[in-house]
Amino acid sequence: MKWEIGLSTGIAYAHPIEDVLPFIGESGFRAVEVATARGHIRFDEVRALEAVKRQLCASRLRVHSLHAPFGHDLNLTSPDAEQRRCTLERLTTAAEALRILGGGHYVIHPGGEDQRWIWERQQRLDLSVKGLTRVWEECRRRGLTLIVETPLPHLLGGQMEDLAWIMDRLPDVGVGMCLDTSHTALGGQLFEAIERFGGRFLHVQASDNHGHTDDHLVPGDGLIDWARVIASLERVGYDGVFMLEVAGDGNVPEHVVRAASLLGDHGPVPAGWPAEQVPTC
Repeated sequence: MKWEIGLSTGIAYAHPIEDVLPFIGESGFRAVEVATARGHIRFDEVRALEAVKRQLCASRLRVHSLHAPFGHDLNLTSPDAEQRRCTLERLTTAAEALRILGGGHYVIHPGGEDQRWIWERQQRLDLSVKGLTRVWEECRRRGLTLIVETPLPHLLGGQMEDLAWIMDRLPDVGVGMCLDTSHTALGGQLFEAIERFGGRFLHVQASDNHGHTDDHLVPGDGLIDWARVIASLERVGYDGVFMLEVAGDGNVPEHVVRAASLLGDHGPVPAGWPAEQVPTC
């Protein structure tokens, strides 16, 4: 594989981020995606973020991306204007956290987890474009790139036609897409998504599953054809980070070591990767 392999701190989403960063660094990773689960990171506290940034540096890690907060209480496409306002405020705070941590890719779902969107499809699609455009404006102020993730098939944007409709109405500059391999595989759309959106993918969240739920398994532990995934991404010219978005309950160090097994003998940074990508304090 020619890409750098990174790891999401979501591998320990139920623990404070400070508990997992040393293990990630010691395992050979250099690029991380910051998860924003409740209790994992205080992304609304500047002093806490500055402490995390120091720990990242000490562990020789750099923040490549941050996954915007999500959940049933956060929804840019809610019919309720107050919920949309509060959601935008929370998402803006997370964008500022990414700026403080020194990352550049702000990964976000095009909708919420409310499955009732299907009854108000066009209204919700319109609200998605309006909400994402507002977040894009906040990202532009901070020098960040808005990265729209491929959702699970039952959520807004989880069908390729809907996702294309949204993406076609967002600004051309400062916007990219994230291929979530597990989400698209569960919808039977993994390779269609790669072919359809091709060069728009600036980010990959890689995980495997057994074909029924979003298991967040290490690639190779499920049913996805990874040789075909890699070949397809190479064919469309993907040149970003291959970010592992895998889960781990229980023994955090063991799960990090399992994820790091994908680094092989060549380490996380491919031959020829710019030296400045490996951080120093």
